[in-house]
Formats: sequence, C-alpha cells, structure tokens
Amino acid sequence: MKRFEVVTVGSALKDIMFYSDQISIVKNKKDLTRQKLMAVEYGAKIPIKDIFVNYGGGALNTAVGFKNFGLNVAPMVCLGDDLVGQEIFSYLKRKKINTYLMSVDKKEKTGFSVIITAVKEKEHTIFTHKGATDSLEVHSLRNFKAKWFYVSALSNQSWAMEFDKIIRQTKRNTKIAWNPGNLQLEDWEVLIKFLPSVEVLILNKDEALELVKRAKPKTAKKDLTNTKFLLKKLREFGVQKAVITQGARGAAAIDQLDKYYYLPAAGQKQKIVDTVGAGDAFSSGLVAGLVKWDNFEKALQLGIRNSARVLTRVGAQNGLLEVKL
Repeated sequence: MKRFEVVTVGSALKDIMFYSDQISIVKNKKDLTRQKLMAVEYGAKIPIKDIFVNYGGGALNTAVGFKNFGLNVAPMVCLGDDLVGQEIFSYLKRKKINTYLMSVDKKEKTGFSVIITAVKEKEHTIFTHKGATDSLEVHSLRNFKAKWFYVSALSNQSWAMEFDKIIRQTKRNTKIAWNPGNLQLEDWEVLIKFLPSVEVLILNKDEALELVKRAKPKTAKKDLTNTKFLLKKLREFGVQKAVITQGARGAAAIDQLDKYYYLPAAGQKQKIVDTVGAGDAFSSGLVAGLVKWDNFEKALQLGIRNSARVLTRVGAQNGLLEVKL
C-alpha cells in the first residue's frame, strides 16, 4: 500500500499572468462580500506591462510547497489528455513529486487560469477554467494511506460526495485541512455539516464573513467585521481549528481549546512583486508544520513565513521556502 504524509486534493492548472498599470482598485463599502473591485476603462485597449506563464491550482501549489519542506506528498488531480496535461505531468516529475494519484480525463482539456494584476497595488483577479478538474474523483482509499489530506477548492458538482470519501479516512487516523472554494461556500449548509470531521479550516476574511453571514443572516454588521467573532462562530460549527488569513494584516486563528492566536504578516519591508499564491503558500506552511511538529502556533508562524516569501517572486510557486523540516 502507498503511504503519504500529505495528499493534496483540488486543481492543477496552467497560469497565464499579466500586469498592467491601467487597472484601478476601487473600494466598494456598500457590499461587505465585495469590498474591493478591479476597474478598467470600458472599450479601451489595455496595454500589458509583463506576461508570465507558470503552473498553479490549489492542489499543485501546495504539493510543491509540501515537497519543498521535505514531506512525502501526492497531488490528487485530474488533467486533460493534451499537451498542457503532459507539461504538468513532466513538471511534477522534475520536482520529484509522486504522481500516483493523478488521473486523466480524455474528454476534457487541462484547466487554466488568466491572472490579471494591477501594477500599483499588486492586487490580482483570477479568471479560471477548471476543465478536467471538474471530473476529479477521489481514488479508492484501499490503495493508499495518508496522514493528512489538504483539500482546496473543488469544482465538481458532486463535490460533497467526493469530500465524503475523504471524511472516511478520518476513521483511519487521518486528519483533514480544508480551504474550501466558491462552490463549497455556496453550498454552505453542506459545508457546515462536514466541519466536525475537519481538523483545520482555512479561509480568508471575506470567505469567513460570507460563510457566517449566510449561516447566521441576523448577525450584526459590526460583528461580521470582527475577526475574533468570526473565528468563534467557525468553532461553533464544529471544526477543531479555524484560521482566517488577512493579507497584509497577517492571520488570526482559534484552536480546539478556544485559544486565540494572532500573527502579523512577515517581511513588511520587503518588496512585494506578486500576491498570487500567497494563500496556498500559507496553507502549505501551516499544514507542514502541523505534520512535523503538531504545534499549532509554530505551524502558523511557518505559514506566515512561507506566505511572505512567495510575495517576492512572480508565480504561486517560485518564491516558496525550501527548508527540510
């Protein structure tokens, strides 16, 4: 039987990234769930400052992060039977990342993302076509064993059925870290039912606000903007540990004993080149720390360091820490 320290579940994509100084970030105070908007001149031809091609996707980004920390990791992803899929497969082989749990959908194309970044603010918006990722199915649990599952956004419409397969691993002393995507947040009632089986829930501030607002629609606006309040509500849903990332404000968390943690962002004086992949970098650092040390505060610190490091390079994987734990 194959054994892994971490299995990552989610997407593997090709990223096309470009930058422009003709993009503006606009504040939108009227909508708590969309507090910033990206704007360009209607009908204009927008010049592109720089363009880069990389590989990404939540499962792929975190798999590279875990490998850099010396963990035995396998991404569970679905690729298309095309040149891009072959590129990603070869890329993982070069990185010496186990491809045992990868699958191929011969009817779909490998997914890709177009990532637009505003030069001045270093803020980005991602347009994603999941492609073959929509066909991802969780492999038979009889063929492998994992200490941890790291589950990122799932785009399969039957995602709940696939996640339930992962839940069954918890009966085999396997832990789950979950960074749910838009589809899971829309199906918030189903998401909440799974949380008692989840060891670590990772959300950004907007996602946490959105989930609590949907589950508790009568919550006061001032409470929805309070990070401690949001963390307490997430714990009430049954998850063991909850983390809320806050970009330049660092991250806050709560553990199974309801102890509160706050860690400011690291590397405040460093030059930020690109924010793409910062969340995945944080997640891979956090979970790698839990795998190796089982110390929540120390793991949070590693997540912050990894996230800060990836900001110094273009792409979601190029700036990741490479430290054997």
